[in-house]
Amino acid sequence: MTTLAATKRVSHWVPGVLASALALLALLAPLPARAGSPDAPDPLLAKSRALVEQFSQDFSSLRYDEDIEQQKLKANDRVDYHRTTLFDSILIIRCEEGGVRVTEQRLTEKSPTHVDARPLLVTYGFSALAMVLHPSYESSFRFTRLGDDAVQGAALTRYRFEHLPGTPSPILYQMIVQDRPLDLSGTAWLDPATGAIHRIEVEVGSTMSDVGVKSLRAVLEYGPVALQGEPQPQWLPVSATVDLETPRQHWRNIHRFSEYRKFRVDVKLAGGTQP
Repeated sequence: MTTLAATKRVSHWVPGVLASALALLALLAPLPARAGSPDAPDPLLAKSRALVEQFSQDFSSLRYDEDIEQQKLKANDRVDYHRTTLFDSILIIRCEEGGVRVTEQRLTEKSPTHVDARPLLVTYGFSALAMVLHPSYESSFRFTRLGDDAVQGAALTRYRFEHLPGTPSPILYQMIVQDRPLDLSGTAWLDPATGAIHRIEVEVGSTMSDVGVKSLRAVLEYGPVALQGEPQPQWLPVSATVDLETPRQHWRNIHRFSEYRKFRVDVKLAGGTQP
């Protein structure tokens, strides 16, 4: 089955939709034209936003392997049943009309031989969650500096961010055919020297309560990745863990990203080929 939703195309299997109604989508919506930030000037935030913007320009197409384990958990958080699938994913970033559009194509490389028909959660697009720090979203989030923290031996600076109601959000969820924005809040861990993102945690509270969702939480970990032809490693997502709970059920998806490489997109026209 192939699903086309907003800015993202994904191939997956039919039983992956939660209760046949809710599919959680980490979709990168078209960004608005850049506006003024509600935050006071912060040198580290400015450095991190510049990195995200520069990355969007320099690495507009990335290909990677994405290993996803979908879990349904019991009341004691033990795994009831699960499914693991390997995807070949491509992330494409395009500047359009003063904003940025991010799309992801995902094709199944390896899937289970026997597929359990019981429902599991579908999640995708979390590899691009760093877009909360893209300069075009400055007017959509309020950032508050929390102080320093040590993560895996690195001294990092934490920022709390909250989505401002009524402004565009980089994350959407889908009810049947309607995409709806999520009011995200969370914490970002930044390298105080370079502005590189090391970790992002996000959570959603009451936004999805009308569809029976109690809580949604995602944790995205970054690491240095060497790309062919690049003199310096890039800090890219290495894993994402997504937990969704209803009053009676709990799902967890674990994404693992590897084998990053630059990807070139060629378009054939009548007069030749253009990138």
